[in-house]
Amino acid sequence: MHPRACLPVLLLLPLLLSGCTQAPPAGQGGAPPDEPSPPGPAVPPGDGRAGTEPGEPAPPEGQAPPDEPVQALSSFRTSPEIPSEAERATLPPCGLTPFSLPPVDLAQVTSITPLGSLGPPGHTFPTEHSFIHFQPGGTSTTTYPLAAPADIFITQIAQQFGITQDPEDSTIFFAVCQDVVGYFNHVKALSPALEQIVRDSGCAGKPHFGPNACMIQVLEFVPAGAALGEVGRLQGNFDFGLLDLRITHPYANPARYGGRSAHIECPYAYYPPTLREQFFGLIARNDPRQCGTSFQDVPGTLQGNWFFSETTDPIAQWEYYLAFVPDNEDPATLVVSIGGVIADPQKIAFAPQSSGAVNRAFAQVSPGSAIHCYQGEGTGKVLVRLDSPTSLAIEYREGSCGAMEAFSAPATYMR
Repeated sequence: MHPRACLPVLLLLPLLLSGCTQAPPAGQGGAPPDEPSPPGPAVPPGDGRAGTEPGEPAPPEGQAPPDEPVQALSSFRTSPEIPSEAERATLPPCGLTPFSLPPVDLAQVTSITPLGSLGPPGHTFPTEHSFIHFQPGGTSTTTYPLAAPADIFITQIAQQFGITQDPEDSTIFFAVCQDVVGYFNHVKALSPALEQIVRDSGCAGKPHFGPNACMIQVLEFVPAGAALGEVGRLQGNFDFGLLDLRITHPYANPARYGGRSAHIECPYAYYPPTLREQFFGLIARNDPRQCGTSFQDVPGTLQGNWFFSETTDPIAQWEYYLAFVPDNEDPATLVVSIGGVIADPQKIAFAPQSSGAVNRAFAQVSPGSAIHCYQGEGTGKVLVRLDSPTSLAIEYREGSCGAMEAFSAPATYMR
């Protein structure tokens, strides 16, 4: 078991063998998983032999290249749940399918919701995880055992109490290998071993999220199949998410997001084929992107995530979010997802049009003076003008889209 200690993160002390720290600044990943958080360098041209620069002769056969300074690996975590460079160096390399076991008994699972679900204001942006469902919410207090899906290393534990209809909602982050980190959210009870980690950290009974958070950061080995806790209860589901540090999604404005968002991938794609198909068989959607995606930005167009111009904390101000994205379960349907500001939190869903200014496909809207109007089955409509690749004007009104639409008091949103 690795040593653990409580250290203020403001000192930026090494976190290789870390325990309870103060929360990092906003935007550095100290947010619950419901909130928004590359390949190696090209080989320089040369003669193709190790240890040579362009135009530099290769060392004689049998002779090692001259020693070069070795850069020390950082022991600082850029995001609380992601191992530091030094920690990652101690982990096993990643294969294509690092998971080996389902986290729960799949015979008890009724369905899986793919990535990208929308439910403003908490999920105004496409969610970065899937939902695994046991029963409809509010119908049962039954819990189901949650187990390690492979040999894993716990990196962070965060407990919350009284935020849902159930007493406890914990989040468990874990590294599977050097580049892959998974997480389970809405864990209703931790296993005795994980409860011991919480006690040893000195963070028991203290807030694990927020500006004064006591963060439990460790690198604790747990074998495949070992108990992690219990899920289900009145909520009836839990979250399963994954980030792959080898993959970076090009958001229109990466600075708006924490350490996780650009690396989010489908966790079920990291299982061997037989198990993968069992998971996919529980997802109603059936197309090449069956597992969904949280990354929807199409730079230079309307499609993707937008932030109200007065946003000061892009990680926490959910009511300032606005998204123009395909539906995660039926991507042929487009959705305007409104967190607040211009109207009460809501979704406007519709079948997209390939011409005209009404319900035009988001990816076909380019910057200009045209005002586009979006309406669904309700009585409201949204007027939008894409002023530049990074700025738009938007206004919500009652009624249906007309032939000549004009603004009266639009709000400004930015990428």
